[in-house]
Amino acid sequence: MKQELLLSRLLDKYEKSKHLTQPGASGRRVMLQIEKHELPEYVYEDAQVRDEWNSAVGKLEAQGLVSAQWVSGRPVLSRVVLNLDRLAECYSLTGRTHPKELAEMVKEKVAGKLADVTTDWVGAWRDDVCRQAQETLRVPSYCKNGMLLLDNLLTALRMYDSLQGEAITMRAFSNQCFQNTKTFEREVRREFLKIALEYSAGLMEAKEQSEMGEREQLAYLGIYARPELYELSGHGIVQTGKGTICVDAASPYGLALPSSGVDAIQSFHLAGVRRVVFIENKTNYDEFILSELQPDELAVFHGGCSSPQKRKFFAKIASSLHKQTQVVFWADIDLGGFQMFEQLQEIFPSLLPMRMAGEDVAAHHTTGLERSETYLNRVRAALREGRYPLFRRAMEQILKYGVTIEQEVFLAE
Repeated sequence: MKQELLLSRLLDKYEKSKHLTQPGASGRRVMLQIEKHELPEYVYEDAQVRDEWNSAVGKLEAQGLVSAQWVSGRPVLSRVVLNLDRLAECYSLTGRTHPKELAEMVKEKVAGKLADVTTDWVGAWRDDVCRQAQETLRVPSYCKNGMLLLDNLLTALRMYDSLQGEAITMRAFSNQCFQNTKTFEREVRREFLKIALEYSAGLMEAKEQSEMGEREQLAYLGIYARPELYELSGHGIVQTGKGTICVDAASPYGLALPSSGVDAIQSFHLAGVRRVVFIENKTNYDEFILSELQPDELAVFHGGCSSPQKRKFFAKIASSLHKQTQVVFWADIDLGGFQMFEQLQEIFPSLLPMRMAGEDVAAHHTTGLERSETYLNRVRAALREGRYPLFRRAMEQILKYGVTIEQEVFLAE
């Protein structure tokens, strides 16, 4: 045990040195210095402990794996130096894998399993892992404890790519990957989401817009712990293969349709709809459908996070609209609201903002949310880069007053 611990500590230092990545470039020895407490278990004041460690070092030195240096005239270790010519034996005795061998193994697994994926963020992660393994011998930390998690991750990432944007429940996804409905959630989900958050700009942007837990993040990617509910109220008819659902009949409170039923929707009949109103905040949506919704309007709760299934739901509404139907979006007057507007505008090109103008910032600035200089610098950068052109005046007012406006302030009017 002591011999393995000694060698493992020395190998830790070797792996952090230039000897690993640039063999021959450094003349420094790889060693543990006792006086610097690099082997805190070596208590030289305790004769029994000291002698046990001295014996362990002596056995390793007899095998030619290390060399020992002693305090002059005393049976006390000063340094233990690793023999770099016997590294293979050191790795074998400790049960460790040399970083070069580990990096090559990881690179081959990742490149081979994900060779033909088309999902951008999965491909970006694959390329980054392979590049780091090739150039710096760096691999994900969990690989140092075995390949099980990496293998499971690769299986999940490949299966996710094969879905091609189609939604699936988390348990069905886990079963398809591992023939077990809970393996993904228990063993893989957290690392899977870490990768997605780092390499999927869309997910990171959505997370910045609103507080999203792990389940909401997965839903954004199209993996559902349970079906989402899509709420709408007002005028219109939902046509499915089994018949029609009259939205008007649920007035004034509206309907909630499960995301799992979106594929069953054939179309919407919206001939009499003059305006479709998307509202990001639930409280504002609830108040709007009770106090403001007109007979020729359809209100839809937006909810901030646009998962693949929700985008499919919105796209079915868009394909059923007449050209003269106005579509508006109401969210907080801040960068998150502007980002959500542009995302929804991809589905509804003629989309217009509602209660998100510069004059709305001016009118409500006394109850606005005070923003940090860091946030305001992001607004300045957006202005300078010409982003969110419809909200230029609103951003100027945000900078003038140093606040953004949350939707709820309109409820007090």
